[in-house]
Amino acid sequence: MTHMLKSEDNCEHCNAKKFESEPPGFCCRSGKIHLSTRETPPKLVRLWSSSDANAWHFRANIRYFNGHFSFTSMYCKLDRVTTDVRNCGIYTFCAHGQIYHNIRSFGKEDGHEPGHLELYFYDDDPSLDHRLRKCREKSAQEDREVIQRLKDILHGINHYSENFRSMGQVDNLEDYHVELNLDQRLDQRTYNVPLTSEVAAVWIEGSKRRGQFDNSVVLQGKDRSIHGIRSYHGCYDDLSFLLFFPRGELGWHNCIPKVGVTMAEVNKARAIRKARVDGGGDDDAGSAGNKCVSVRDYYCYKFQMRLGIFNPILYGKRLFQQFAVDTYVKIKSSRLDYIRNNQDILRADLYQGLVDS
Repeated sequence: MTHMLKSEDNCEHCNAKKFESEPPGFCCRSGKIHLSTRETPPKLVRLWSSSDANAWHFRANIRYFNGHFSFTSMYCKLDRVTTDVRNCGIYTFCAHGQIYHNIRSFGKEDGHEPGHLELYFYDDDPSLDHRLRKCREKSAQEDREVIQRLKDILHGINHYSENFRSMGQVDNLEDYHVELNLDQRLDQRTYNVPLTSEVAAVWIEGSKRRGQFDNSVVLQGKDRSIHGIRSYHGCYDDLSFLLFFPRGELGWHNCIPKVGVTMAEVNKARAIRKARVDGGGDDDAGSAGNKCVSVRDYYCYKFQMRLGIFNPILYGKRLFQQFAVDTYVKIKSSRLDYIRNNQDILRADLYQGLVDS
């Protein structure tokens, strides 16, 4: 039996495609949420959507290529039954427990091959040996062609990578430090891509440039220390899902104003919140009350189909599944953070005895 969904009018506020039984306001809270459209480079659009051999190979191995170009490494416990198509037939990304995205310092280590962020240190080398050594034996030629194409696409447009080029050629790499800004708060209602100087800083030991950002992670060439990128950091998505956010665009953070709310109002609300909550900082998705876009509303907006707008997330196949699961965990974690940090508002002491009884 075949069931045909009823045709629904697009959202009158954000023009998202609507489906039968979809609740009203699901896409944009009935016009309260507006986020700018991000431009995907035309050559990357071709890889996402065309039918040539390189594009097919790119999409069929999308998690491999995203992992190759991402700045972070992902750690989670995968369900091997659902992720092995030999056992279940249909690939399904299923993770147990928490998902971590970590970034590592770049100190030299015997027998260690560069990976993730370190690969960008050598991208000015035209031979690309540092990247091509990562190709898989069974599909080495196809991998090389796609990696070369992606490297050319990202050159000059990704503001993180522009900070790191040629660092692999310096003689005193152990004296270098890379500071990643975790607290970018651009207004995403307009098309705001961070400047190179806003996302990261590179400085040498003893330089006066250190400590440029209020909230940052500092990587150094003297060790291999690991640093976690938390879900409430604006750089979480673009460091981990580079093929969805090739220009280094910000993902969700807790200072994105709703329609009709000014940044001044948001900053005032955050100041009040920080004064009331011990420790302040990034406590939950609603840190500035009803003035800001929650993590759930942000991704509801981002996952929509809109006529005339190319959304690479919806072309991501297995990477889309990974991103969707990661987003779900982010939303749940944000809600738990809210409960933990707002016990005075929830007044849990009034009903705490109900559990005991």
